[in-house]
Amino acid sequence: MAYPMTFKRSPIVLIRNFVLIEFSAVVLFSIGTFIDPDFKYQAYSFLPLSSIFSYEDLKFLLLSVTQFIITIYAFLNWHYESFTVRPGSLSHSSGVFFKKDKNLPLEKSMSLTLSLGPLGKIFHYGSINIENAHSQKSMVLKNISRHENISRAIQQCIDPHTKVFQNNPDVTQILSEEEHEKLEFKSSLRFDQKMGSVNREIEKSAMKTIAAFLNTKGGYLVLGVNDEREPVGLTGDYKTLHRENRDGFENHFTQIYNSMIGPEFRHLVNLNFQDYKGHDICIIQAARSPRPIYLKVDDNEHFYVRTGNVTTPLKLSEVELYSRSRWPRRTSNA
Repeated sequence: MAYPMTFKRSPIVLIRNFVLIEFSAVVLFSIGTFIDPDFKYQAYSFLPLSSIFSYEDLKFLLLSVTQFIITIYAFLNWHYESFTVRPGSLSHSSGVFFKKDKNLPLEKSMSLTLSLGPLGKIFHYGSINIENAHSQKSMVLKNISRHENISRAIQQCIDPHTKVFQNNPDVTQILSEEEHEKLEFKSSLRFDQKMGSVNREIEKSAMKTIAAFLNTKGGYLVLGVNDEREPVGLTGDYKTLHRENRDGFENHFTQIYNSMIGPEFRHLVNLNFQDYKGHDICIIQAARSPRPIYLKVDDNEHFYVRTGNVTTPLKLSEVELYSRSRWPRRTSNA
């Protein structure tokens, strides 16, 4: 897809506006017939054109001219308005006589919500609401033709260099807390201390927790810490990897994350390594996801959320109800 990409509101909206203008003209004309005759003719007699046009002709002329001007303005307003998306930004240009430009940086923390009304379902147009979970930046694109395709184009232009996570977590503060809805501790990513070898179930457990954080309110998964919140380090995990260091650990994490959760959601998770009391620990920060996250395990998909300090699986019927409340789709009366 070529960028920059420019798009407009649906022309169906313009037609709808023309219909409303015609309807308004009929209403005004009808109201004019109920005005007191004496008042109408007194006002008419003071007009310069009263000597040229009869009252009925002048009334028709003024309404026609007014209707024509409003129609032309509605068309020009639609014609000169446009949206342009390019990597890292979305701009909105509008205005007939005075041009106005609004620019929105596209950041990784942006979430897109689609909505459409009855006419939109028939003529394939809708609205796109863009919000930033970490700031007040937002923009609503109303009545956009093929809004689903435009939404995908905008998603592809989100700035890959913008960080979702701006601050490094405070390890001392985190380890002073008990496990809760947004915090969990694990001794390793894949190394089983009792067995002395790799245990894939431990990897699955870590990914379940991360998926649950993404589907709920975000959170921290701290690796390299035991149940008493004392650091045990990641040496066991390092020894199971081709590269026995932090880079090798993150590369392996990304591989299993991409296969079980999906590479399109990788930007929602950040790995922060810290040396604490002589041990390497990894604090995994998971952001709140803008859409549902399913965990792929053994060719099946599972859905997890956090309930208190527990990672909880939901049934299919429960997922639907939860998604409606967690990611509500806005409706439009277009």
